[in-house]
Amino acid sequence: MGTKTLDIVLSLLAAAAFLAIAVLAWWRGRTANVKPVAWPFALLCLDLFAYNLLQAISDSTSQPTWRWLNAAMASLATAFFYHLVIAFVGRRGALKVPLLAAYTYFSALAGAGLAPFFIEGNTFPGGNTWALLILAAELPVLGHTTLLLWRNLAGASSAERSRTRLVMAAGLIAGTAASIELLAVAGSTWSPPIAIWGLLLSALVLGAAALRVLEGITFLTRVNAAAIGLTVVLAEVAVFTAFGDRLALVVAGSLLVVLAALASMRFVVADYTSDRERTLAHASLGRLAAQMAHDIKNPLASIRGAAQFLTGERAAGRSVDGQGEFLTLLVEQCDRMAQVIDHYQRIGRAEAVLKPVPLNAAVGEALKFLGPHPKDVHLEDDLPACEADRDLLVIALENVLKNAREAAPDKPVHVQTGRAETSVWVAVRDEGPGMDVRTKERALEGFFTTKAQGSGLGLAYVRRVVESHRGRLTLDTREGAGTTVKIELRAAP
Repeated sequence: MGTKTLDIVLSLLAAAAFLAIAVLAWWRGRTANVKPVAWPFALLCLDLFAYNLLQAISDSTSQPTWRWLNAAMASLATAFFYHLVIAFVGRRGALKVPLLAAYTYFSALAGAGLAPFFIEGNTFPGGNTWALLILAAELPVLGHTTLLLWRNLAGASSAERSRTRLVMAAGLIAGTAASIELLAVAGSTWSPPIAIWGLLLSALVLGAAALRVLEGITFLTRVNAAAIGLTVVLAEVAVFTAFGDRLALVVAGSLLVVLAALASMRFVVADYTSDRERTLAHASLGRLAAQMAHDIKNPLASIRGAAQFLTGERAAGRSVDGQGEFLTLLVEQCDRMAQVIDHYQRIGRAEAVLKPVPLNAAVGEALKFLGPHPKDVHLEDDLPACEADRDLLVIALENVLKNAREAAPDKPVHVQTGRAETSVWVAVRDEGPGMDVRTKERALEGFFTTKAQGSGLGLAYVRRVVESHRGRLTLDTREGAGTTVKIELRAAP
């Protein structure tokens, strides 16, 4: 087997591997709470799939069109990897600006790589200037991603360290191989041709990282992903073999292959995804309806009892003029039902009516929710009152306590209050498994949950309540070291 033939075979194998990983990432992004990491994973691997497939076609033909497209795909890979690492370390919010800058820069290079389609004689894609411009941004980006991943190792659990090392290894292997290849394009005479070997090895490491980061991937899912990847690559080879240098037919055939692959993936997971979403929505509505029914049932029972008594008195021919207490009861219970309904409406809107509220008293009322569950409570004496809506604050604290109890059912929940210069605070700490950086970043989002029967409304509702009080909610957690939720509210004047 000649060197050129070997390169083509390796490129096709790498393309199949990257497409399989993209399928796994897409699969988990649709059916699990790993979407912020899954989608950059899928985009990166789809880009590398296209790059390797185009490289194989380019190596087997003299037509420059494929090299231009290949250069455009190569230009985007660094931005996608940067996005993946930022999502992996849970820094999407903090690093929005550099991520946008990376996408803008590399997208511009990718667009410029397509210039020969419109400007005859343009030699920018795959040329010296193109290689140097990519290297100028690729090296700082790879340095920053390595720093982010290195910092993520500090204090992480053994499982998180393993995931981090795999992502770091994949990036360093592919980045080093790509940089050496770019140096060769830029004119270096000592750069060995190892890019395809680096990408193939990177695909294997990235696949291992995907299985660790995108947890919950079944054996059947892996088989399906590998089958789809191989089938698409073989179909692309068949299309190119059949139509050769006829660009329009190759593009049309490739488009049909991609559409067929997307359709097959959609049919495999669409039913499961929609069923799961419906189940979660119904479960959340069911729990809310059950709680509302419980709160309305007692006043409704009182109203029915009073009405039945008065009806019986009239049926017996007795006057109800002397039964004012029952008439008063009817009015009181109707008012109580109106208050319950108003209470749930305010909960839904999280509208705070601020009044001076003793924080320790509100905490004490919320602690009744724990019942006999073990707890360690330290309430600071002589705390100033806080500006709060007592009902909303108690409900928010009950949500936090509920999460803490469920995180460590057999361990105590630690509750503490204290004061700052112009505020008071309450902190609830559990001894549960804690969260990794990706879960922590999404923990306050609505409908995000890691619990099989969770609605994902608890901490999101707490955040809304704290925001309506113009307070501050902080989450201090580390995988394997528990979670502390701290609510800080303004002290009353």
